[in-house]
Amino acid sequence: MDKYRIDSHKLMYHLPRVCGWLNEKTIYPVYMEISPVGSCNHRCIFCAYDFIGYPNRKLDCKRFLAFIDEAKEAGVKSLLYAGEGEPLLHPDIKKFIVYSKNSGIDVGLFTNGQLLREELAEAILPFLTFVRFSFNAGTKENYAEIHKVKPEVFERVVANIKKASEIKEKESLGVGIGVQYVLLRENVDCLIDAVKTLKDTGIDYFVIKPFVQQSHLQSYRIGAQLDLSNIEDILNEAESFSSENFMVIARRESFEGYGKRTYKHCYGTSFVSVLNSAGDIATCLPYWDKDDFILGNIYKSAYRDIWLGGRREKIKGYLENELNVQECPPNCRPNAINEFLWEIKNPTVKHINFA
Repeated sequence: MDKYRIDSHKLMYHLPRVCGWLNEKTIYPVYMEISPVGSCNHRCIFCAYDFIGYPNRKLDCKRFLAFIDEAKEAGVKSLLYAGEGEPLLHPDIKKFIVYSKNSGIDVGLFTNGQLLREELAEAILPFLTFVRFSFNAGTKENYAEIHKVKPEVFERVVANIKKASEIKEKESLGVGIGVQYVLLRENVDCLIDAVKTLKDTGIDYFVIKPFVQQSHLQSYRIGAQLDLSNIEDILNEAESFSSENFMVIARRESFEGYGKRTYKHCYGTSFVSVLNSAGDIATCLPYWDKDDFILGNIYKSAYRDIWLGGRREKIKGYLENELNVQECPPNCRPNAINEFLWEIKNPTVKHINFA
């Protein structure tokens, strides 16, 4: 069983909010993804945001700390520091993480791990629900090719991940430590090497996911998606390294269901939202650089005013009633949420009153 439910959703644990949405009441997101910076110290060949140009911008510390208070007051349950750049490049990232958790909000972190030195790890790990490392190669040569960094960065990142695991064990922390591996034609042959290397660092899980073409402006072109039937043997071998304390999760549903949707419109952006490094709150990651999907900016308005404003209401109406989701990028973040909500509103099961 995948206790992390990476290919699923967790709305069943937030039923009052689901009921509020069904009754057409205004609800606030359960989860928000935050992009503290636009810049990045890696240049991964598959980067979803390379067309933005890695802008040298970052969230203002004072304003963002105030935003955390606003999000908490509105009922936001979790913040994920990730986004279009490397979160650890923000000079105040430690302050953001600690303040978020002390405000009563759960905190996650996506990072390439190069900057997670021991001192910083000791400071932030006690305040994180999870940290997930983007690690997409099995050898230092392959790592340099995929991440576009010097080969020695590979060993530095592995050491940082291992140190994080040691700190977790030493301090008896509850933080989940995992790795996400984007499977490409350029790194599929190095997958088993990566699993072996990362298992020895003491992490909790290793996730294998397909590349997602978020925008036609991305530099990387995979052509045809990797066929699940052709990679089944290597996925099975990777999963064979799972043990009581280490889980390899191959996201087969994402490979098999790439771009397939059972729903017509988008409901999920009432429950998940994003904030980019320019301060824009948008409906979702693929559209956060498109004006028609930007709800407002935190430097111009308070969060509550943005969420309750007419612009957000208009965009919500378009997403839920007009948007053709077949034109959206495949495997979007609210995909499983959309499937769940669509079935509730448009049931395909017969005799639903016979529980």
